[in-house]
Amino acid sequence: MTLKDKVVIVTGATRGIGKEIAVQLAKNGAKVIGIYARSEKAANEIQEELNRYGHEIYFYKGEVNDRSFVQQTIQDIMNSHGKIDVLVNNAGINRDNFIFKTEEADWNDVFQTNFGGTYYFCNEVIPYMVKQKSGNIINMVSVSAVNGREAQTNYGCSKGAIIGFTRMLSRMYSTQGIRVNAVAPGMIETEMIQHVPDNKLSNFLHHTNTKALGQTEQIANIVMFLADDENSYFTSTVFKIDGGFLR
Repeated sequence: MTLKDKVVIVTGATRGIGKEIAVQLAKNGAKVIGIYARSEKAANEIQEELNRYGHEIYFYKGEVNDRSFVQQTIQDIMNSHGKIDVLVNNAGINRDNFIFKTEEADWNDVFQTNFGGTYYFCNEVIPYMVKQKSGNIINMVSVSAVNGREAQTNYGCSKGAIIGFTRMLSRMYSTQGIRVNAVAPGMIETEMIQHVPDNKLSNFLHHTNTKALGQTEQIANIVMFLADDENSYFTSTVFKIDGGFLR
């Protein structure tokens, strides 16, 4: 795996899937820049643990839907590291509901964070990748976008927009050495599971071939696979990691 000294940005990097991605990338030699919005304590703990064993990770605190924050952060990363090899757009929120029960404020917040954050980071990073003539963007989406789950109106639509955005960017920039893929997890065992009602979780697992939750390590593994230059023929692809979810 050729991740040594790659400069990798991971948004939403202090918990759940994003944390696992950031940690595994750092352990495999990448210089990781984590973006987080809430817990400075969590960021410090991750950094101290990884630095203790000689792994590199740095953190910036801010909202991915704040364009000025994104602009300043990318400029600072370029000044400090001189390049950006991989961008993992992982940060996201969900406020699930059916279409006619979705409040406009919830719709806007979810879209602005999930799609807006992805757009802002891509918008700032891609010009540098074009100059480098190389780059790798990995967008985290969801099986809710692929399958169209009815009770996740704003979340599913925001992730669906990212799938379209992924394919458009791949079409535009593949000949300039930039790969763009998406990863669509199913129900993964993270802190978010604690907020899913038992009946909804049981229903989800009922429609999953493996009858089991996925693990964050499994998502991190596919991200590391995509981040590796040895797998450079993959682009414009949505990788479903959902245990065979059928609904």
